[in-house]
Amino acid sequence: MEPRLIQQQTQRLILSPQIRLYLRLLQLPITALEQAVDAELTDNPLLEEVSPGAGNDETGAEETQNSEKNPAEEIRLGESLSHFEDLDENFKEGYYPDFSLQDRKTMEQRKNFQETLITKPETLSAFLLWQTRFLEFTDHERKIAEEIIGNMTEDGYLKASLEEIAKACQATIPAAEAVLRQIQTLEPPGIGARDLREALLIQLRKKEDAKLAAEIISNHLPLLEKRDPAGLARALSTDIEKIKKAMSLISRLEPKPGRTFYVEEPIAVTPDGTVSFAEDESDRKLKIEIHDEMIPEIRISSYYRRLLRSKDLDEKSKAFLNEKMQSAINFLRALKLRKSTLREITEELVKIQSDFFEKGFAHLKPLRLKDIADSLGIHESTVSRAIQGKYISTPQGTIPYKSFFSTKLETTDGNQESQKSIMERLKTVVEKENPRKPLSDQGLVQILRDEGVLIARRTVAKYRDLLKILPSHLRRKR
Repeated sequence: MEPRLIQQQTQRLILSPQIRLYLRLLQLPITALEQAVDAELTDNPLLEEVSPGAGNDETGAEETQNSEKNPAEEIRLGESLSHFEDLDENFKEGYYPDFSLQDRKTMEQRKNFQETLITKPETLSAFLLWQTRFLEFTDHERKIAEEIIGNMTEDGYLKASLEEIAKACQATIPAAEAVLRQIQTLEPPGIGARDLREALLIQLRKKEDAKLAAEIISNHLPLLEKRDPAGLARALSTDIEKIKKAMSLISRLEPKPGRTFYVEEPIAVTPDGTVSFAEDESDRKLKIEIHDEMIPEIRISSYYRRLLRSKDLDEKSKAFLNEKMQSAINFLRALKLRKSTLREITEELVKIQSDFFEKGFAHLKPLRLKDIADSLGIHESTVSRAIQGKYISTPQGTIPYKSFFSTKLETTDGNQESQKSIMERLKTVVEKENPRKPLSDQGLVQILRDEGVLIARRTVAKYRDLLKILPSHLRRKR
């Protein structure tokens, strides 16, 4: 072995800095793009934000010249020092003023009001720990209680075994079970159960005339799941009306005791585009708008353009400004190209999925990223970047761009339908079925085939699970 030089010819894709910048901006949603523009304005001194109502570059140049001619206003030192002394006294008193307000009393009222809005939702574990203060626990039992509460799921079920709880707290299993029984008396009812059966039975302890319901849950839960009062009446040798009354009581129990403490974080979505019908009702033409109101309008500063043409500029400064100038031009071009690419994709979607905007999801056509890419003459990955994480406002609601794309299924007449439209049709068929004789998966297959959709039974079962529709034996209402 010895070191030597070897020439090797290979082919590889090298993206220019301009293309890299364009692709980076293309995949940013509108809110992230606003932050990227602000960062570029901070980083590149040649870029400036155009104020609302400002004129063209020449007007900006005149304003720059005027600002150069007018000397800065002198600072009155005495007033400044006095002002800072007042601020110092205010901060010592713990008063943090809002400089937009002159009235201290108004400021304090606003501060107190804002503090009342800052609330944190109570968690299930915090609520349970608060309740344990009223139970007569020893220090060791309180430690066991904290271990039990810390091992509960958000639904309120205990996920750890008593053996694990006892081992973690260096206690006996009977001691851990005794603490668990105490916790199961707390609110919400059913808390601390280890399975559904136990959760329902805990809730029935506080109900009157619940003996029959408890027996059904303890010994005949499968028949209860099938909603079969006649079968339960035969199994328990009792009147069917009593069974129905017990089933009604059970239906009001909570299968997930911790559900009341669920906290859903609100998701704020800002659409990158809007598709709407024209205001004229006689004209059902769709109107497309790509949003950029949040993005500040930027331009290259006329001052630095004049500075670059100056003969008195040294070479080092000139090289720096030339580099920033090229960077500014590339950024402005990438912004413009991003908007035009997103508009072209939206226009193509409107052209292909026109029925969706008027009639809904049941009329979505099968569509692939490749179909849009081939129509626009761009790469498939570019389309994927353009729609990633972006939303569009439509007459059917605000939805992700990717909702327009789905796989295709064959129909008996040779046409194709999208997966999402078939799922909508399946959902509609189930909603209209006879609740006493719900359709089986094979029955749903036959109905869809009668409508011209070629689909397998396992595919119907998969779509049913995605739509969170129960099997037929659990949908039956007797």
